[in-house]
Amino acid sequence: MIPLLLTTMLACGGPGDDTGGGPPRPLRPIESEFDPPDTVVVIVVDTLARRMLTPWQPDGWDTSPNLAALFDDATLLPDTQATRGLTSVAVSSIASGTYPRIHGVRDNRDWKSPWNPILSEMFQEHGYTTLGYASNTCQFIDRGIDERFCTWSWETDDYDSQAGRDQALITRLSDSLRSHPADEKLFIWLHLINPHDPFVAEPQWYDEFHPDVYDGPLVPSNTDLLDQWILEGRELTEEDKRHLDAVYASQIKELDRQLGDLFATLQEVGRWDDGVILFTADHGEELGEHNNYFFHGCSVYQQTLQVVSAIRAPGRLPRGVRFDTTISATDLAPTLSRITGIGWEGYRDGEDLTDDILAGAITPHPAYFERGLGTAGVVSDHHRYLLDINEGTDECKPYEIGGRFVNDYEELYDQDLDPGEQTNLAGDDPDTLAALRDLTCTWVTSDVWYSPSADRTHPMVTTCEDVLGIVEPDAASSGCATAPGRRAPWAPLLAALGLLATTRRRPRPRVPEPPLSPSTPAGSAIPGWPRRWA
Repeated sequence: MIPLLLTTMLACGGPGDDTGGGPPRPLRPIESEFDPPDTVVVIVVDTLARRMLTPWQPDGWDTSPNLAALFDDATLLPDTQATRGLTSVAVSSIASGTYPRIHGVRDNRDWKSPWNPILSEMFQEHGYTTLGYASNTCQFIDRGIDERFCTWSWETDDYDSQAGRDQALITRLSDSLRSHPADEKLFIWLHLINPHDPFVAEPQWYDEFHPDVYDGPLVPSNTDLLDQWILEGRELTEEDKRHLDAVYASQIKELDRQLGDLFATLQEVGRWDDGVILFTADHGEELGEHNNYFFHGCSVYQQTLQVVSAIRAPGRLPRGVRFDTTISATDLAPTLSRITGIGWEGYRDGEDLTDDILAGAITPHPAYFERGLGTAGVVSDHHRYLLDINEGTDECKPYEIGGRFVNDYEELYDQDLDPGEQTNLAGDDPDTLAALRDLTCTWVTSDVWYSPSADRTHPMVTTCEDVLGIVEPDAASSGCATAPGRRAPWAPLLAALGLLATTRRRPRPRVPEPPLSPSTPAGSAIPGWPRRWA
């Protein structure tokens, strides 16, 4: 009986595939004609607002000279769309080339599906020594990592600021780079958290952006008071805004200085000239655009979901070129796999952009995003469409203590005419609205859009089936398939036997993982703590 059930389950999608328990998905392999480089570096910065970087800063502030130089020496992709404004969700998409509906991470409490491969595993399988350095997201680099060092958000006693935590990572990474033989193939994953809450000014840079004394109440940035003002709908003064922008800019400037030191180390050890560097951010940040300062977790707008990516790959991709076509963060991993010679074997949502980049034009394609299970949308043809069946949320700071971040049921923005996304055109452009609604609802399917707490179709799926005119099939006549959103009748038995795979929420351990302190040698195991991906 058990072998028969197991055979049936595997035929329908279960352990051993990379679908998260849904119907089998076609493999989308990538063959690569490139030779593997000795060095591949992926740099992911947390909470990096595009408009505050040197090339886009509206006041002319030179916040990021080292990054600006990198951008000039790389293929620049400045309209990369994050899959959500939360680190766990967005980083999983960058690392795996898949959307949340596939990798299984819907918020910062979820675990990524272990059958969904990530870049570190792929490079390790191709003979690379893999190094993982992260300020707050080690769960995404545990798999396939040979050498690991992390700092954590609760280690405030060990570091004087977010910049201090990042400096610990870069110092440790730089020392490691000097210790590895020059001909050893290295894959490096580096996640940096500055700029991020707590938003405390870096004093060596703040005066460059705010030379006058600020005598307002938001000192150093007083995020508790700022959150209270947001909940009250209070308007900030222009001086308050300039002060907060200067605080944020000072954090970026310190981040940029640290990255400049890392770039110098790569040059020192001979890994710069021919090395491949992918730079990106997990998401951006609201800086007053939608009545929120220092806010991202529940924002679904351009200021939070648009990030800058750059790929410096000498001899592989052109240098000093810029493509303003919208791409998805899921496109980064497939493209990196192609240009570094490792290729791709399994399923992916993202597109390999290599041929388009070499041809000089990226083919437009939709970039999807979500906010949990009740909100989904797409950026396509210079428009952002949002479907929010809950019309807002109270799940993100500061709204979990009161108030609500409000959205309309449907929102539509023309990004060419309204880059700040302030004017909802849902009632004015029915043709574009209908086209993007259908595009979004085609993406929301019952096999990957589960209700997190019950074996039933999620209301978002029901809504989209109504939009698309889908009639629920008869489970009895559909063979292995079940009606949308319903598990097969044998699922409870398989679950009891521990044989049923699912992408549904996997709660984290109740006890927080002990951090690796600055005194813990890189690559050390934590005694008594199981690996998350065992």
